[in-house]
Amino acid sequence: MKTTHKFLAATAALGLTLTVLLPPPAALWAHGGEDHGGAAHASTGVAMTDAVALPKESQFLFGVRTALAGYSDTYNRLTLYGTVASAAGGEGRVVVPQTGRIVSLLAKVGQPVRAGQVLAVVDQTLDATQQIGLSTERANAQAELRAAQQDYARLQTIADIAARKDVVAAELRLRQARQNAGILNGQASNRRVAITSPISGTVDVFTLALGQQVTQGDELLRVLNPGKLRVEAQVFAQDLDKIPAGAQFQVEGLEGQTGSAPARLVVFSNVVNPVNQARQLVLELDPTGTNLFRAGQAVNVQVLGRRSGKKQLVVPTSALTDLNGKPVVFVHTDPETFKVHYVQPGAANGEQTVLLGGDVNENDRVVSVGTYQLKSIYLNQ
Repeated sequence: MKTTHKFLAATAALGLTLTVLLPPPAALWAHGGEDHGGAAHASTGVAMTDAVALPKESQFLFGVRTALAGYSDTYNRLTLYGTVASAAGGEGRVVVPQTGRIVSLLAKVGQPVRAGQVLAVVDQTLDATQQIGLSTERANAQAELRAAQQDYARLQTIADIAARKDVVAAELRLRQARQNAGILNGQASNRRVAITSPISGTVDVFTLALGQQVTQGDELLRVLNPGKLRVEAQVFAQDLDKIPAGAQFQVEGLEGQTGSAPARLVVFSNVVNPVNQARQLVLELDPTGTNLFRAGQAVNVQVLGRRSGKKQLVVPTSALTDLNGKPVVFVHTDPETFKVHYVQPGAANGEQTVLLGGDVNENDRVVSVGTYQLKSIYLNQ
């Protein structure tokens, strides 16, 4: 009984102590931008159905970038497939002028050379039949030369009684015989020929070796000037009216290839290819593009025209993506909110796409970099 009274007394003392130590209740204040007053609303647990909430930190992490939608009168009308080739003076093929053996090779792969520079020396080789024929021609030429000399000398001794026409004919015969004999003697004594570069440029890859036998008409090597390139594209009948007068051309690498450069129209051929009924379009690459492309490379040619009517609303091509097969763009409506806008894209090129319809207005800030990340977050929220 005494124990019970002691326990109740201790409990009362502890309650009095806590009452003294705890401060009196104070009023609560809400801080800026948030509402802590009023009745609490239960969370529905439903995410936004037409937007993505992305904090600033995540935007920086994903590298999200935006661009303004605007009106423009430049748009793309056509994409052509072309091939890069060497322009005039951009490629020189060195061909063997005679069958022989390489006795001097002065060119190396990748070596810069100038037009007229000696690249190789070939020593002509003759088979048995050719050697016999050459010896026979030399002997006949020498015999003809001796006969012409004797005939001319005989007429000189009787020049006072010989006919003038006979003396002149003998003199002409002697001159021709000397010339023929000199040519054949030169062929026999000097059968070496120097092969020079037709253009200035860089020696391309070759597999020649010193002492190698070569045949007349064979290609020895090539000299390329990478600064002179052109693009050849085929334009089919249904696309002819899509290339307006004054159109601009942009050459781009295929998928997986980087870089683009402007090009200038050289000729739009009027000759129709009988095989595919296409006309050839030849462009000259801007010097800034000669370091991006190489001869033989396949490329895309974007034909850019200028619309004569009203301007059209365009957005960066990189801003477009799709949701459930429908094209959309993400519009940055608030600092941390990106709203989905369904659009109807029109003509496009590597930089801009025309919007024919959709809830996008001029100066709307659309996402141009980071659309994939926003799409992934939207699909998973």
